[in-house]
Amino acid sequence: MTGKLRVHRKGYKTKRGTRVKPANFMVKDRGKKGRTPKGKQWYNPQVHMGWSKEDDAETRRRVALNAHDGDVLSTARALDALAKVTTDRETKRLARADATYFFALNRKGG
Repeated sequence: MTGKLRVHRKGYKTKRGTRVKPANFMVKDRGKKGRTPKGKQWYNPQVHMGWSKEDDAETRRRVALNAHDGDVLSTARALDALAKVTTDRETKRLARADATYFFALNRKGG
């Protein structure tokens, strides 16, 4: 592919001063130069789950699954994304546990 979709990666220097060499392989063009602004780094979920860390595991999982219309894999992916972007340790731990539960359930075919 050529054009705007793929470009050769140019060499650059990070904020810390590390030099990154240019690449001979093709990489996806990520758009504007520089770092992504803090305001645009956050994950924007497509479905509001109503998931809360204050609820017990059964309630959290039921609410998340109902929000995704019973789709186990999309529920697992949404909880995994939540666990990856949150800065709260308890939310990260609980969302990761729930995501692991749903990924295992999906593997079993449930």
